[in-house]
Amino acid sequence: MLQSWQYGHAKQTVENWDAHRYIIINENGEDIALVQVLIKKIPIIGSIARINRGPLILKKIDEQKKERIILNVISALITKSRNSGWRMLQIAPEINNTEAVIGELKNLGLRQLSVPPWASGLLLLDPNKEELLMGLNGKWRNCLRKGLRSKFSVKKYDIDIHQKVSYKISYKILQKILNNYKKLKHDNQFSGISESLLESIALQSGDNWETNLFIANENIGGSDDDPIGMLVSIDYGDTSIYLIGTTNLKGRKLNANYVLLWEAILSAKNEGCKWFDIGGLNSTTPPGIAHFKKGLNAKPYELAGEWRIFNFPWMRMIGLHRV
Repeated sequence: MLQSWQYGHAKQTVENWDAHRYIIINENGEDIALVQVLIKKIPIIGSIARINRGPLILKKIDEQKKERIILNVISALITKSRNSGWRMLQIAPEINNTEAVIGELKNLGLRQLSVPPWASGLLLLDPNKEELLMGLNGKWRNCLRKGLRSKFSVKKYDIDIHQKVSYKISYKILQKILNNYKKLKHDNQFSGISESLLESIALQSGDNWETNLFIANENIGGSDDDPIGMLVSIDYGDTSIYLIGTTNLKGRKLNANYVLLWEAILSAKNEGCKWFDIGGLNSTTPPGIAHFKKGLNAKPYELAGEWRIFNFPWMRMIGLHRV
């Protein structure tokens, strides 16, 4: 999602990054990869560049070949950064965290930052509904079933900027979700994503982009003014991602958080998505949220983390560009 046109536009709108998109071509003149680079001009210092979850390989190839192509593309991007005068390039590449990859990135002159690498899990949506259910952790499945038997309703809203009436309703719900998310961050003492960026991401549109709002009410058919739980997921391409979710005390007692996430998974499957990303699961994930997400038994993955290289001319002159 972070390499999508919509995400780049949101970062440009809210945080004043300039989104630049590039096609990478191999020696045979074939398009092999895409990458979105966010660039910002800093007074005195100059331009800094950020690549998050890129580059993206265009063809389906085995993991070993894919890894080698990504590393070659990163090398080309480092050259591009120097030729373009980007004073700093920071990249969180879409490549798995292995010792061999770490060694290769260091050989390219990149320095690894101490930020915990992005990790999450992918749930394959090919199985039917019953098979998906049986693939869940037993305790998670039992909590879901209890929630499904409880007397509350879950409604789904799509944000459609072209439908004025429905857009007004869904925007009001989005604001309520963002306010609850802000409180959740405060109560659990984690930074998360800014509400302004989340709003801009949620309001993006496109042929392969859909924002889904799920809201749980204690009374079936009741008002959305006092929900017991809410969740946001985004469908992009063949994947849907769990973006944020909040549930109050009453909602947790009724297991509304389980039902909301299950509804988001089923919605993604019904919309034709192949994968459901559980939205982050690493050492910085609060324990309660981590325990909740692990119950989905999604296939875990961990990327290589954050890397940085400086391109100040004086550093190259004295051989410090690899520091």
